[in-house]
Amino acid sequence: MAHDPEQNHGGQWKKSPRFLELRSSKGFILATVCVAIFTDAFLYGVVVPVLPFSLRERSGVPEDQVQWWNSFIFAVFGGAILIGSPICGWVADRTSERSISFYTGLLILAAATILFGLAKSSWVLLLSRLLQGLSAAITYTVGLALLVDTVGRDNVGQWMGTALSSSSFGLIVSPLLGGIVYAKAGYMTVFAMALGLILFDIVMRLIMIEKKKAIQYKPALATDNGFYGTFTHEQRSEQVSRNDSTQAAKPQDDSSEAPLLSNGPQTTAKRSKLPTILVLLGIPRLLAAIYGIFVNVSILAAFDGVLPLYVKKLFAWNSLEAGLIFLCLAIPALTGPLVGRLCDKVGPRWIAVAGCSLTAPPLVLLRLVNEDSLGQKILLCALLVCCGFTLILIVSPVAADLSAVVEEKERADPNAFGPGGAYAQAFALFNCSMAAGTLFGPVVAGAIVERHGWGAMSAAMGVFAFSGAVPAFFYTGGWIFNKDT
Repeated sequence: MAHDPEQNHGGQWKKSPRFLELRSSKGFILATVCVAIFTDAFLYGVVVPVLPFSLRERSGVPEDQVQWWNSFIFAVFGGAILIGSPICGWVADRTSERSISFYTGLLILAAATILFGLAKSSWVLLLSRLLQGLSAAITYTVGLALLVDTVGRDNVGQWMGTALSSSSFGLIVSPLLGGIVYAKAGYMTVFAMALGLILFDIVMRLIMIEKKKAIQYKPALATDNGFYGTFTHEQRSEQVSRNDSTQAAKPQDDSSEAPLLSNGPQTTAKRSKLPTILVLLGIPRLLAAIYGIFVNVSILAAFDGVLPLYVKKLFAWNSLEAGLIFLCLAIPALTGPLVGRLCDKVGPRWIAVAGCSLTAPPLVLLRLVNEDSLGQKILLCALLVCCGFTLILIVSPVAADLSAVVEEKERADPNAFGPGGAYAQAFALFNCSMAAGTLFGPVVAGAIVERHGWGAMSAAMGVFAFSGAVPAFFYTGGWIFNKDT
């Protein structure tokens, strides 16, 4: 494809990058974000079956300290996300291009993986997980905000469902692959597999061109072929002046397909003195969204913590068999795009309520799996498949509603969050909620199993899942008693 000359703001000519339309298209940006999120999720989970053995065999940690180090290293990962996400969101909302933060996260992830591959000390492994947590904070926060920048509001649910399905799929299949590869080929092969995935991620991110940057070369990309850019009011004015004068009179707020990060009309109103994070935390609808994802991730993480040990004890399964059971959760996660499309058509409220409510029964019924028989194994698989299909109903609605909250707040008060907007910081809170879930789920579920047994744990998780339906019923999609929702 030949370079197409375009005129810049100073009247000089510059060449656009090759394959500009493809590299800045919604589909390619979605694919890049999905690969980035899948890579982070995969690298989180792939070490789950490897780390206990690595601590003992490579790092020389005494057997009686392996459990403590294993838990501590995973806790550091979650802590890095909790601390790093708000900072990453604040920075991303104040930089001209989100791709800069995206590349930074990739470099940190590469460094973390190299440290993991070379580590022969428990402290190096700890540093590796710390860096990986910071990378995850950047990737999820910036990646999801970048996705919102690119699509119109009517399609957010479908695209969010696709992106977050890649996270769920990565979290579930990575322990399985990590265990198989480690058992068959050893530690360094696991490292090589992770490094190969990172290299592919690098290529995707380097090829991608952010929509905001693409329209500097070709302003028509802001509207052509259904692509939607992200740019400020001033950038929109400059684009209009270079194109047909009739575009200047076209209102942007009337279209549901308008760029979600548009800052709206200029106003002299003063911006709130409160930090953006605190403004966001004061919105009940946003709190309902982040609680919904907290419930979802906590339950998935609880399975990571208790399911392999339970089937090993009850069915005498080895690591391979215990890993294969996670396919029952992984396969339903692939339906995320369909759930997102349904959410775009019927709204997020009732899908989120159904997801939380319908997850409770199969979780409670897991208490029936208490004997070593073929029928019990089939029952376990069937209940896990049901959980997989119902849990995926939670993710897309709450993620889409999160972006809608920010968009509606900015539409009502264009200066509420300042010129940088608040999408990255909103998804930083979303990411913090996910990180909290990865800490809360395994710890609480493990403690209940240890003290009160498998049946009590399944009942508690069922009640916990249903608790997510309450705020979703009242706030997801807007306050339920508001006539406009």
